[in-house]
Amino acid sequence: MKKITTLGILGLVCTAVSVQAQVNIYITGSTAFRASMFRAITNLYGANLQNENPGGPTANNSGANQVTYGGLMSGVFGGQQVTIYTSMSGSVGGVQTVAQNLTVPYNNSPTNGDATTVNHTADLTFSDVYQAATGFQTPQLSDLLVAVQPMCYTKSVSSPARLTNITAQQIQPFFANGYLPLSYFTGNTNDSSTNCYLPGRSFDSGTRLTAEYDSFFAPASEQPWAPDVNGVWSPSVGYSSGSGVRGALNQANAGPAIGYLTMSDTIVVNNGSNVLTYNGALPFLGTLNSGTTSVTGTNDYSPVIKGQYSYWCYEHLYERTSVLTGSPVDLLRLNLATYIDLDIHNVYPKIAVRLTEMQVSRPADGGPITP
Repeated sequence: MKKITTLGILGLVCTAVSVQAQVNIYITGSTAFRASMFRAITNLYGANLQNENPGGPTANNSGANQVTYGGLMSGVFGGQQVTIYTSMSGSVGGVQTVAQNLTVPYNNSPTNGDATTVNHTADLTFSDVYQAATGFQTPQLSDLLVAVQPMCYTKSVSSPARLTNITAQQIQPFFANGYLPLSYFTGNTNDSSTNCYLPGRSFDSGTRLTAEYDSFFAPASEQPWAPDVNGVWSPSVGYSSGSGVRGALNQANAGPAIGYLTMSDTIVVNNGSNVLTYNGALPFLGTLNSGTTSVTGTNDYSPVIKGQYSYWCYEHLYERTSVLTGSPVDLLRLNLATYIDLDIHNVYPKIAVRLTEMQVSRPADGGPITP
């Protein structure tokens, strides 16, 4: 009996070691910040990234919504096998997913080409907005700020050069209707018979919610539109990511339009040359570097840093308050924050602002900006 008991205990110990040797962490939330998040994850793995789905260990998945990684994060988890599952669909939806313990689909395996998916609850979520700005305020999540994300209003490639500015007062009827006469924005009576449309985001979008709060527009009542392949506009539920908005703005046959984007998407619209001033200001000084002409040039976000431009948000990384300090989920969150900060510092073109650069702050989305 004693021998059987000893063997049983040994088996339990081996099982515990086996379980401990595998770390699985699930991430969801903001699509706007996923490129920096993906780079931070791969940098945490370093040379020990063994698998990535899709594409393999050398893939560039900066625009993907679902990526699963496998390998060793020696600096964080030693010799344990680490699998990171990501499924990004929006800031508001991410907060809801973690707060309400909902499941979202992930690529089931880090093996490239494995098309199977699994529905799972998320451990962490990125969000462009405070939890208080969403409809999912309880239970309260643990909030970690990781960066500041400038956003901007960008015109379509077929908009006239005279379309240069948009104001918070103009945004309110524009968002409510989804389109307005182009003359409303240009002041040119010859534009009164031409409509300017709003290609917007879905309700899960933090970029959308930030735009609404910053312009004092009633949240979640926006009416976005979308063009078909022939450039004909019709009402829409909104795009699930910024790439959809930038695609609409890049559609040459669709006519005048104004969309709201993060910097990573706006630099893809006419090489970053179509940013409008918002209330007379741009989020950057000089010319926006899209990375097409210089790999070492940077962008100067002084208007955001010094409080002269208001359409920006904090990037939040939430976890449940029940997560223990020093647990695998908590360790990954803290290291992700560190590596995201390094990514902003090292990667060009610069599309976000480090927290240590900011000379102003705000207590809420659309809230007052103070030194």
